[in-house]
Amino acid sequence: MIVRYSIIVFVTQLIFIGCRTWNVKAISAKNIHQVLLSGTFVHLAWLVSIAIGAVSMNEIITNFRWSYIPIVLCSLTGGLIGSYISMKNKKL
Repeated sequence: MIVRYSIIVFVTQLIFIGCRTWNVKAISAKNIHQVLLSGTFVHLAWLVSIAIGAVSMNEIITNFRWSYIPIVLCSLTGGLIGSYISMKNKKL
């Protein structure tokens, strides 16, 4: 379960951060179609990631279940890699 959730959070963070950067760029370009599309991806990725992340943090804080640490680390790593990729991608 932990490995599966870690992978899901990693991927959703890549999607969230990458699409959030796309969303900001689309807003500044006043491209409504890209704003709506990227905003949809941002919201869906956020919902999945925050649901798993909140449960994981709750387990770490309230029950000292350190087995959930990989999920938090995958969230951080996915967000950082997503930020890096989205900033390097000149097409967005």
